Amino acid sequence: MRLGLICLLGTTVLVGGCNDLPGKPPPNPAPVIPANTSAGFEAIYAERCAGCHGNNGVLGAARPMRDADYLQSIPRETLFAVTRNGVPGTRMPQMGGDAVDPIPDDVLHKFIEGMVDTWGVLKPGEPRPSRGIAWKHVPGSGDASRGAAIFEAKCVYCHPAQMKASAAYDLDRPGTVTDPLVVGSVVDPFYLRLVSDQHLRSSVVYGRADLGMPGAAGPFRSPDGKEVAEPLDAEAVADLVAYMISFRDEWPTRAEKKDGAP
Repeated sequence: MRLGLICLLGTTVLVGGCNDLPGKPPPNPAPVIPANTSAGFEAIYAERCAGCHGNNGVLGAARPMRDADYLQSIPRETLFAVTRNGVPGTRMPQMGGDAVDPIPDDVLHKFIEGMVDTWGVLKPGEPRPSRGIAWKHVPGSGDASRGAAIFEAKCVYCHPAQMKASAAYDLDRPGTVTDPLVVGSVVDPFYLRLVSDQHLRSSVVYGRADLGMPGAAGPFRSPDGKEVAEPLDAEAVADLVAYMISFRDEWPTRAEKKDGAP
């Protein structure tokens, strides 16, 4: 009887300890984490979105999504539609509908909810880079000639049309950045064919805090590198976007014209 009791206790201990054994496979199927929670949203984001929008929502090639001002401005239904259907003519693919391995609509709705609840919380009194300017681009709005003057006064220092290598990099010390805010041209046709008009407006209105680019609230830089504190208003934003759009159909690029390349 004692022997039986000892065996029973030993078996109980072994079975109970299995949960802690190293190398034990996870449950199959694995437990489902709701997409409207931080953990559930971030798991989907890491798998489907981080390659373009950056790990943890910043420092990607595409728009940073970890931006409370941006996420509070865009209607959730619009975020859902763009995520589900993609943006034709751009590199934004569709994640739902008839996409390969689509995410179901109900999960996508929860994914958007999780993203806004996790990354879209504005702190009380926090200044908004957008100044509350409307997010949506209106086709045909803005005056390109006015936009050219604004661009020259507030944007050209960081976005020169033809950036020389020495402008941002110390050629004597490879890999050394002398001014990280001097970045590529935004009036190059090849760049403009990769992005939508809406992308351009979003960049001007909200900026890119992850890269040091201001939104409509500024401050900006004059051509000589001095600070320009005057913010942009809605009309100036539309003018700047119209100015950039006007370069999209140029062929070839200015640099190629100068060099005489075909």
